[in-house]
Amino acid sequence: MLFIPLGIFSQNIDFTAKASKNKIIIGEPTTVTLEFKFPASQLIDSVEFQLANSTDTLGNNWELWGKSILEKNSYQEDNGAFFVSFTQDFTIANFDTGSYTFPPSIAVFNSNKLFSNSLEFTIELDQIDEKAFIKNIKPIKEVSISWYEYLIHFIKKYGWWILVILIFIPAGIYLYQKFYKKKINSISIPSIPLEVTLLESLKNIEEKKYWENGRFKKYYSELSNVLWQFLEYRYSIQTFEKTSGEILESLKWSEIPNKYPSELSRFFEISDGVKFAKFNPLQKDNIHSLELIKELITNQRLDLISMDSNKTPENE
Repeated sequence: MLFIPLGIFSQNIDFTAKASKNKIIIGEPTTVTLEFKFPASQLIDSVEFQLANSTDTLGNNWELWGKSILEKNSYQEDNGAFFVSFTQDFTIANFDTGSYTFPPSIAVFNSNKLFSNSLEFTIELDQIDEKAFIKNIKPIKEVSISWYEYLIHFIKKYGWWILVILIFIPAGIYLYQKFYKKKINSISIPSIPLEVTLLESLKNIEEKKYWENGRFKKYYSELSNVLWQFLEYRYSIQTFEKTSGEILESLKWSEIPNKYPSELSRFFEISDGVKFAKFNPLQKDNIHSLELIKELITNQRLDLISMDSNKTPENE
């Protein structure tokens, strides 16, 4: 019974290894792509891939020639489910003929480990055409060219381009300073602050009574959208295609008051449960979620803070 939750958790995660070529010539590099995929509803913030041997020599005559950076992607499948994947490419080569197995790789996540499938390779010698005509070897002919000759050749070939670039760079700088900066200075501040628009959106959400009619997913989706817009606008953090854990981690470095991160963590917990686990929240949670976002926007409005900071003793 203790191992049942771990078994259910692992069934939703897929860790595979694929090779660009399984039949290669001795010394020819091939690419092994590792992909770690899991549902977006599961909170996995960090993933690390490890090969069977962390050194350049991987065993079975395999050598590691290079690896790419670990990339993270989010996507939606045809059935509507959202998934997150981590991928990384490893370039390997083998210098002996025969059939070799590339051992399973390891994905380390949230203090857990998951093994990928192994890969089978066939390494052969390069086929030589014994009937091909043998050519005589000729010595390399040395040609001495000075740097001055190289410079003259370069100027003759690209002189006009160099002249055009030297003319257009100062002209471009002049036009930029004259027109573009003037255009930036002439941009007017929007007449309706974003905070006012978001508070109006909260009022509309409340009036539509989503949760009273059992539409919890719609209710929390629209609340989350309002919250994401305000956090990105007010605290300059990215919220698009970010998990709840990533947003809360970014807020640690913002100027948000200390009381809100813990309450927002509870809101994200309820919201994710409603969206991905069909969780039915309590009435007090539904009311508190809307009031929490409304309070955050009201207390942290940039438009009112800017007005207060611009006040002078005479105006007061």
